[in-house]
Amino acid sequence: MRKKVIAKKTSRIGKDGMTEKGREIAESLREMIDTMKAGVPLSQRYTVRQIDAPIPPRQYTPDDIRAVRGKVGVSQSLFAALLGVSAVLVRSWEQGSRIPAAWARRLLDEVDHDPGRWRALLRKAS
Repeated sequence: MRKKVIAKKTSRIGKDGMTEKGREIAESLREMIDTMKAGVPLSQRYTVRQIDAPIPPRQYTPDDIRAVRGKVGVSQSLFAALLGVSAVLVRSWEQGSRIPAAWARRLLDEVDHDPGRWRALLRKAS
């Protein structure tokens, strides 16, 4: 039986212990440090972008979760399938024994914002 040899591309490490990409990054950082030491605003030398972080998802009480599900007009099990979670989890949210994680609250925000879109998804899937 023949052994298959797979060639793996390796990065060449120079005498300085860095790869070509590593040297490029180090040089860019040195340029930025020199720019800062010279007192030049970074926005004059580099592209600077400011991004606003989205607001955190809201907190949901058990009644809030029932209300969102009610806007879509589905059972707990169908709501769970829509969200991609178990019916047991939806039930525990609505009974107050578990609190939805941030990702689930963000998804609940989306459903609450446009329940018609989610009803349409269910109609399309059936």
